[in-house]
Amino acid sequence: MENKVFRQLVEELASKVNGEVEESFGVLILKVKASFIIETLTAVKKFSNFPCDFLHDLGGLDLGDHFEVVYQLSSLRGSQLLRVKAMVDRENPVIDSVTTIWPGANFLEREAYDMFGIIFNGHPNLKRIYMWDDFEGYPLRKDYVTEPIEIRNIVRQRTEGE
Repeated sequence: MENKVFRQLVEELASKVNGEVEESFGVLILKVKASFIIETLTAVKKFSNFPCDFLHDLGGLDLGDHFEVVYQLSSLRGSQLLRVKAMVDRENPVIDSVTTIWPGANFLEREAYDMFGIIFNGHPNLKRIYMWDDFEGYPLRKDYVTEPIEIRNIVRQRTEGE
């Protein structure tokens, strides 16, 4: 990371939100708990001289013991890149929606909800985007069991017959 001032801003923010700063392939990574995501993303969007004001992508990750929501950010006015990772509890996968900060997060959050079951509080229309409404489960979770439709139908028939 070439820009020491930008790194210092990220490290100062990390200390305010109890986060951790890492670097991977020249990109700073700020890890925070889900409860700090609005405060964190509002702050990075308003960094003086180094705003990370463009949300490239948002996605979910299943790390086994917890989920992460990853925000890929950059600046429309500079070369800085920042990845923010919010750690989300597996048993209660809830995080605040960032659609008030970036309206473009709408479909990205719906995708993370649809594939991982991560609930985005305050989302204007949180419903499945790829899977049908009565689809059971979340297909990108590591504990999601895939089996042929024939086996699912046999199991369903057995449970309905009991």
